[in-house]
Amino acid sequence: MWARRATTAAAVLLLGGLLAGCQVAVPGTAGVSAAGQQTADRRAEQRTAVDAALTALGQAPALALKSAVNGADQQFRVTRGGNALGGLPLEGRVVQVTAAAGQFYLQADADYWKSHAIDEGTQFGTSWVRSLGSELPLDPAARFAPKALADGLRKALAGLDRLGDPVKAKLPDGTEVYQLGAAPSVLRVTTAKPNRVVSFAPALLDPQAGPKFGAEFRVDPLAGDALKKFHTDLDNTVGGLGQPFEGLVQASAVVTNDNLDCKDFVGSCTTTVDVSNSVVGSPSGGGKSVVHINLSVEVSADSLGAQTCTAAADADPYATVKMSCTVKFKLPNRTASYQVLSKPNATAEVRAALDVNAVKQQVAAEFAGLGG
Repeated sequence: MWARRATTAAAVLLLGGLLAGCQVAVPGTAGVSAAGQQTADRRAEQRTAVDAALTALGQAPALALKSAVNGADQQFRVTRGGNALGGLPLEGRVVQVTAAAGQFYLQADADYWKSHAIDEGTQFGTSWVRSLGSELPLDPAARFAPKALADGLRKALAGLDRLGDPVKAKLPDGTEVYQLGAAPSVLRVTTAKPNRVVSFAPALLDPQAGPKFGAEFRVDPLAGDALKKFHTDLDNTVGGLGQPFEGLVQASAVVTNDNLDCKDFVGSCTTTVDVSNSVVGSPSGGGKSVVHINLSVEVSADSLGAQTCTAAADADPYATVKMSCTVKFKLPNRTASYQVLSKPNATAEVRAALDVNAVKQQVAAEFAGLGG
């Protein structure tokens, strides 16, 4: 028994010696090469610059996003709170956007509306239309506001290859930038401090919808006089919105109780009708709306020809309003009687019931907090 224990102890000591011998380092097989360390340092510098640039972007009071469509420069300005104004490139054309006090307004041409299968394209024309930002590929007032944009770009960076050597480029004005990603998803950040975002591709925010806004937005933060001018321009635009169309509500009108009253020896005939309306859909963003009714009446009489008169009125949705209009015939200098026929027709369109002063006050409150 004693001999077995001694043999076992010797084996354990020998094993311990072998383990100790395996821990000897072989020169040149561990650590990072000088070239690898330089690459790691450059990547760290880029990460620091990008982080600082996105932090500054998210803290900006407002931003100006600039783009070009068919050689023409466009500018879209947006505040932290999502009040916005300007032109956006969209599917090869330019749309004008106004966002104020939580409401979104779009201005485009009839071809734009037709391309989106909206029958009222010719009716909307180039008028302002209240809609929802979510009707566009990306909601510009929400996704391009400073903090939201910075957050969106940070999220997008996670999907980019950031293990290679950082890529630097020179802009036409000589500014050196880090160029992250590859077309069509490129982010450019200045290499010099204070680091700032120079431009970004909308595709970074949404690879499917983003490209519809074009290849690139140049970015400028707004403060001081530029911020005050933004407020003035937005204020003036809100004042000129008038009664925008409701883009997501349709209305129809029905004429009842047609009454024709012609004055003897005068030649004037007045048609009075009741017009009821019905609507389909809900106002954008929960805003109030009004139904604008256009009445057209053709009045004809044997041997006197035909005359047309028009009238317009506003009514609450599903309400009935009384309307009238008058025509006047030129009577011959003789006594005669005529059979007169009246054909009224009414159309209805839904308009936004906009309290301009209330909207301006809400906009002013945000700009006051931003310093503009």
